[in-house]
Amino acid sequence: MSRPQTKVFGGSPWAGSTGPRAAREEAPTSAEPQWRCRTDRESRRPVFAAALLIIAGQTWVAHSLALRPVWVFPAISTALLVASIAVYESATAPGAAARVLSRALVVVLVIGNGASLVLLVRGVFVGSSLSPSGLLIAGLALWVVNLAVFALMYWEIDGGGPESRADGYPGHYPDLVFPQQQADQQGLAPATWKPSFYDYTYVSVTSAVAFSPTDAMPYSRWAKLTMGTESLLSFAMLAVVVARAVNIAHG
Repeated sequence: MSRPQTKVFGGSPWAGSTGPRAAREEAPTSAEPQWRCRTDRESRRPVFAAALLIIAGQTWVAHSLALRPVWVFPAISTALLVASIAVYESATAPGAAARVLSRALVVVLVIGNGASLVLLVRGVFVGSSLSPSGLLIAGLALWVVNLAVFALMYWEIDGGGPESRADGYPGHYPDLVFPQQQADQQGLAPATWKPSFYDYTYVSVTSAVAFSPTDAMPYSRWAKLTMGTESLLSFAMLAVVVARAVNIAHG
């Protein structure tokens, strides 16, 4: 009696499985790269919650740094977030309008952070109504908010967006290539592995701290430009925060 055969996809043994999730996931064949596999779409609800926290943090920073009128960026961001939630929750297959709304939200958040950075620099080197320690805390909060904003940006745009990544990047290539997506790393992660919001958060952390890629490598022009922009902004914010801390230490 012959032994049962185990199918091999992409150089790794793939045992047959059952259940609704298995029916929606398709492991790539040996002739196609791992990232072309189709998987379940990642839920946007945790990301919507993260965006709400970002808006709240950005509002606090803007208020602390006396950005006037303080309600402009939070109001626009909240309106775009509410519209995005309404569109994504009502549509089974989000279209171009949904992508425009979600990406417009990211753009507004980035612009809001840029405006706060200008006020932070002015407060440190020209003068501010905040106490020295208050200005230091505002700078650290802005750095954390900026990290979260860029995590959202990477997640929203890489490979055409989360829906495109789940569908096997139709018409797209990965803009950020993770180790699990490389051929020589197969077998160290499931054959249907896809980056999630948490992976992009880690990418944002490493870019903001190391000022260079350490995990996922940027392959496209926009990815290199975005990662470089985050590194520059992070460096500027930390430099201002350190300058403020030195001033406090010297009285």
